Amino acid sequence: MAYSDFTIEQLEKQFGLVEARTHLFVADELPAVSVSERLLADITEGLEFPVFSEKAKSEILIMPVLREIRRLSGNRFSIFSGYTFEVDPVQGLTGICDYLFTTHPRSNRIKSPVFCAVEAKSRSVEEGIAQAGAEMYAAQLYNQRDGNPTDVVFGCVTNAYEWLFLRLEGNSLQTDVDRYFLDTLNLPRLLAVLNHITSLYQGMFEAK
Repeated sequence: MAYSDFTIEQLEKQFGLVEARTHLFVADELPAVSVSERLLADITEGLEFPVFSEKAKSEILIMPVLREIRRLSGNRFSIFSGYTFEVDPVQGLTGICDYLFTTHPRSNRIKSPVFCAVEAKSRSVEEGIAQAGAEMYAAQLYNQRDGNPTDVVFGCVTNAYEWLFLRLEGNSLQTDVDRYFLDTLNLPRLLAVLNHITSLYQGMFEAK
């Protein structure tokens, strides 16, 4: 069993997680984020490509957004993409994670993961919620065992064009009722949410 095999029912039964839908972010309270010319050019060009494979979505649309957020933070966190994140294989908490944000930018291993992103592949974003929840729970457990407990872990499921965010606080797995979209009109809203999430962990970021 791996992260991608979980269902919401299994998360509730096995780990005691309680799922709820809520508004995770208040748009008017999020600091505005300007889209750099670099990212705008990348996304504008990327949206013109026939992006159907997972690899194309990652390279052309998703990673440019995540790298932009890293730049906005002053490069104070790392992005692990396609890495095996083995926390507790007996419980099924193992597998390859599409994207993990960690608060140690200079470490070659995953340390203090605080954000997990799941690529929805050919599925709707809703079908990736359980996988994201399992990875977020694993990150929470990993940080506790590593002596760096994190009260809140964020996550998202995306097919590159649509982004659905989640928050794990204690045993409460909260799914955002709002959706964010990757196009030139809505890009500032998406960046504002991602930037807000990383800003919550500024105190944990390892000094450069």
